Amino acid sequence: MATPSTHDRRQAFILFAASIAIGSFSFTLVKIALRELSPLGLATGRVVTAALFYVAIIAARPSRRTPIRKGDRLRIVLSGLGGSVVFHLLFSWGQQRVTVAMAAVVMATMPAMVAAGEVLFLRHRLTRVHLAGLAAAMIGCAAIGLAGGDHGSTSLLGAGAIALATLTWAAVTVATRSITKSYDGWWLNTPGALLGAVLILGLEAPHLGEFGSLSLKGWLAIIWLGSASSAFIYYVMARVMTVISGTTASALGTVVTPTSVLVAWLVLGDAPSFAEVLGGICVITGAVLVTRGPAPDAHLELTVPL
Repeated sequence: MATPSTHDRRQAFILFAASIAIGSFSFTLVKIALRELSPLGLATGRVVTAALFYVAIIAARPSRRTPIRKGDRLRIVLSGLGGSVVFHLLFSWGQQRVTVAMAAVVMATMPAMVAAGEVLFLRHRLTRVHLAGLAAAMIGCAAIGLAGGDHGSTSLLGAGAIALATLTWAAVTVATRSITKSYDGWWLNTPGALLGAVLILGLEAPHLGEFGSLSLKGWLAIIWLGSASSAFIYYVMARVMTVISGTTASALGTVVTPTSVLVAWLVLGDAPSFAEVLGGICVITGAVLVTRGPAPDAHLELTVPL
């Protein structure tokens, strides 16, 4: 496998930093949007907006659209579908039935799921430093979730839905990891996103009237969440995984959790607790550790089939 150049890695990390900055505002914007929309309505708005954004990008530069190999078609469609409608539906449904703390703890297992998938299916090798980084990032995210969570009731089915949503996202990450260099990042996400938009519109059809009373602030939140927090971040993940592993990318992505706490403090006035600050330090420490040493997949070709 050709080692990614320093320039490629720098570009990837700049894009990733931008996606983390964007993602840091997502939780705050979700709170704003949910004041006017149901969870299903919010998911519909995000998925449809993302799909339209992909179409616009591809239409603006048709050269991004390249033939998809027969062996990759099902994987690309299912990955796009899973990363859009399946993830959002499971997460929205589960989030209504569990505490914020429980959702955060379950979601914090995502880097471990990705790591397990890459070790099992892509034969990646993780060093002790990588494992320590993953552990620190997950513990930090869980600590932040527990510190900022409420004390409501938690449904076992709800927790299961959050776990399935997390597993879906991890599976999409692993499934697309080995083909990210074969297709443009925007085009890679387009087929599944379009199918997901059609499916979720069908589910939301009886309640589409809720969008009629949506305020300008609500529309802006939906547009941002769909185009920037969904479409752009999905593109960045595809782009970043051409130079780093999915395990590294997912662990670095946990930095969104402490930065979201910071944004909530600045925008909503929700000052972080001492436990949240400590959790943030753990997450950042973990993110640094996962970038140390040889890449988990340094000995492999990027096109190893699943």
